[in-house]
Amino acid sequence: MTTCSVPSPVSPCRYAPRHCSARRAARLIARRVASSSRRRLDDGFVDVDNATRTRRAFLANLSVATALATVPFGGAVVAAETFVQPLAAQLVDAKATRVRVMETTTLSGTVGIGGTSSLAVHKSLSPPLTSITVPMRLDRAGTYVVEYEIGGTTVRGVLDTGSPFITMEARCSEVWGCLRERDAHRSGFDDTFEVYGLQQDGVTRWVLGDVTFTGVDGALERLPDTNRTDESTGTTGTTTGSSGIFTDTTDTVRAPSPTRTQFSFPELSFGVTSETTGRAGSSGGGVASAPNVGLVKHRKNWIRPTFLEQTDVKSFSLDFEKDQLTLSRVSLIPRSTKAQVFPLVDLRPLGAPVFHYAVRVDELWINGGRYRPSDGVVKPIYAVFDSGVTGCLVSKKLFYDSAFQFGTYESHVRVRDENGTRNSIGTSLQTCTGRCLFLAIPVDVEWVGFEDCHILFLGLAFMYGKGGLTVDIDDERVTLGRA
Repeated sequence: MTTCSVPSPVSPCRYAPRHCSARRAARLIARRVASSSRRRLDDGFVDVDNATRTRRAFLANLSVATALATVPFGGAVVAAETFVQPLAAQLVDAKATRVRVMETTTLSGTVGIGGTSSLAVHKSLSPPLTSITVPMRLDRAGTYVVEYEIGGTTVRGVLDTGSPFITMEARCSEVWGCLRERDAHRSGFDDTFEVYGLQQDGVTRWVLGDVTFTGVDGALERLPDTNRTDESTGTTGTTTGSSGIFTDTTDTVRAPSPTRTQFSFPELSFGVTSETTGRAGSSGGGVASAPNVGLVKHRKNWIRPTFLEQTDVKSFSLDFEKDQLTLSRVSLIPRSTKAQVFPLVDLRPLGAPVFHYAVRVDELWINGGRYRPSDGVVKPIYAVFDSGVTGCLVSKKLFYDSAFQFGTYESHVRVRDENGTRNSIGTSLQTCTGRCLFLAIPVDVEWVGFEDCHILFLGLAFMYGKGGLTVDIDDERVTLGRA
């Protein structure tokens, strides 16, 4: 075989001149392509259709481009010198929530004595916005739906604490919305086929788009109004939240109302599905085939990026009394609170693809009787809080080894909180009425390594009686009740 030997960069090619000329030409073309790619990156251009480009590379370039765009007067060179950061810092900046106050709170009524309104005092004491509260609506299938925006289009999805992604259907729907071509563009991720507990999606295409939630300042929304009497004057009034602002109700000054706010997450990766269909055992339609707003944050490396992973949201709360969702950039459960606060268990080492919001179960009771395995082999049982489920999903081995298989009219689990106290979490056909739907059905749990465990996915029927669900994701704590 004829070979081409190039001992040094300046040595002539002595054999097969045509081959050597071709190699030199290829090297020149490669240099020009690389130089052109560097210039495009410097201009803020990212070829997101290139399948080899990762989310990390995109975020790194995005944060610099965003910083350049936000410089008010400086030139590009000065801006680049100011905002170029190490990769880790760029990734943190790219996850930062863009907060927008849509309107200021107005005051109705007269101003108190001294000419200073309680609203002005309150606004001066208010901390920076760290959370947003948005309304959620219970649909006919018995699950909660939240409304938000992708690009400039209003869409809806099922609020699911058991799923990791935001997904939308490719086809238009009066219920879920209709994405336009300009609302999103291709990412560098290959298409996938996603399967959930009771739903499987068709081909899922991973795209990038701006996701925005509109609501009110979550901190003000959670402040209670407590009636009290001013001991110095004997007048009756209200104390607004933790700020300690006293308002004399003899005047007509009102406590400040929550401020309209937007949380925006730019260039967020989400899935667009060709179709959604219910799996065996699902109810068809509704929860079994719908786009999701998944609130599971952490995952295994082979899973696509989750919604919350791409943000700086650390905690969330579902309020079933007010039908509200709160997304927070700080913890919502006080660190000093131990009662009825349960430590989360990461099931990923046992085969789960994501960090479900799961707790270890001490005892499982079904129809008034405690579950005991038929073969006498005791396996650990875990319970996952899953708002995408109305009743309860039970792993098949547990379902057919217990009273679940004969029909269930009552079930509860006993879980120890951080104080070591055993707490009961359950529901029954007698207490689960009105909007509550209780049904226990078996489900395949196809996690490799989970064969020696049992799992329950506890749905809304198990949470309604507590009034809410609050999860401090980064602190790995959960409590049932309002934040």
